[in-house]
Amino acid sequence: QVVEVPVPMVQEEIVHVPKIIPQERVQQQPVEVIQEVPVPMVQEEVVHVPKIIPQERIQQQMIEQIVEVPIPMTQEEIVHVPTVVQQARTHHIEVEQVVEV
Repeated sequence: QVVEVPVPMVQEEIVHVPKIIPQERVQQQPVEVIQEVPVPMVQEEVVHVPKIIPQERIQQQMIEQIVEVPIPMTQEEIVHVPTVVQQARTHHIEVEQVVEV
């Protein structure tokens, strides 16, 4: 007796599967950059300039001047001064004496 048993059939087929390669993605995004740039400032300033006035200059010079001043002359003079002589004074008083006899 012959029994037919189903046998699994393996059939090979070559299939090309795409290989997945990981890659970095580069994304470009526009970025707004604010950059401060110094701007030269113009500033006005009122400056008072002194006015130059010409003046006459007075110059002083030291000079030597010889002045003759008359000096009062002293003269010697002999003066006779009377001397005071102390004297004793004698007073005479007349006294009347009455003598009874």
